Amino acid sequence: MAKARLMDQPADFEKLGIDPNKVQTWEDDRRDTDIPGTSEVWYFDAILDDGSKAVFYFHPKSPYKLQEAGDHPDIGIFITSPEGETYGQQIIDYPAEESYFGKEKCDVKVGPHSVVGDFKDYEIHIDPVADVAADLHFHALVKPFRQGNTGIITLGDNDEYHYTDLSVVKNQVTGTLTYNGETHEVTGSGYHDHQWVNISPIVAWHHWLWGHLYTENYTVLIYDFVAAKQFDYQQIPFFGVMDNKTGEVIFQTDGNFTHETELTLQPEIKKHFPKTSKYTFANADGETVTFTTEWHQELEVRNMYWGATDEVRAQYDKMGIQPGYMRYFAKGTLSFEEDGQQVTESGDMIYEYNYGGKEDPEAHV
Repeated sequence: MAKARLMDQPADFEKLGIDPNKVQTWEDDRRDTDIPGTSEVWYFDAILDDGSKAVFYFHPKSPYKLQEAGDHPDIGIFITSPEGETYGQQIIDYPAEESYFGKEKCDVKVGPHSVVGDFKDYEIHIDPVADVAADLHFHALVKPFRQGNTGIITLGDNDEYHYTDLSVVKNQVTGTLTYNGETHEVTGSGYHDHQWVNISPIVAWHHWLWGHLYTENYTVLIYDFVAAKQFDYQQIPFFGVMDNKTGEVIFQTDGNFTHETELTLQPEIKKHFPKTSKYTFANADGETVTFTTEWHQELEVRNMYWGATDEVRAQYDKMGIQPGYMRYFAKGTLSFEEDGQQVTESGDMIYEYNYGGKEDPEAHV
């Protein structure tokens, strides 16, 4: 089997030019090229105090044009009102000559829209488009998180493929959102990540669970990747805990963990998804953290296999996959020992479960 691994060795830091002890602003700049097969995204979401929600993303290359050479930039913007109405558009294309992707920090311009930031503060500007607009300021409340101090997984016998996640998990959000003909002053909490990859997720992964949790004193990121069968179902979790008071990363897994689930059948997708997922991360230095999530509501069901046309389903069959996607509203609980005392904190969270592979008892679902 081909391998999958986290880049966390001294030779990896040297190859990448990364300081394992300090995140530098250039790490949030353009990290990939425009050759066919590459994909990159700067992603932001916000949950606002008035009950509204917003999602923004910027691509140098549209997801629908990944196999083409050159840049094909787009943005996506979704705003959900407190009443639950959604405004915006998933893909809005712009010419490459009207776009810019800087090489010193997050400095992105797609048509008239932009985001500029340095891991501490980000300014997002969305010109009026698709009946929405936004001007938001994200101020980081925690330090950036990169698993293994690179945030990069490589796949293949010679590390020929990469899949990444570099995140600022908790931010204070202020500014304005415009939708339904009105401009609203908003405040709340937000999340940012930056990903760059050169392999399709349906080729790389059997499934993943991704989410973040805010409790009174801590912020948690989990991104549990399980590689596709060709990569021997290798399970590589990203897991970090940040202190809300200091913003520091106080724990990240060293890869030693156990994982227990209680499964339940999702009738539309016709596969068993975890109802509860319990992770016990036990590092070699003796630190142990337990994280449990249990979903209470299905927020989104993407029945990508059984809902496809016969022609598309035949293509999936040829690839040996049965893709389906779930987004849940859940309760997350964090537990660990600090200064001889047991700390347990819980909170509401939204997490996604992207399940591309076929059911297999060896696949760590």
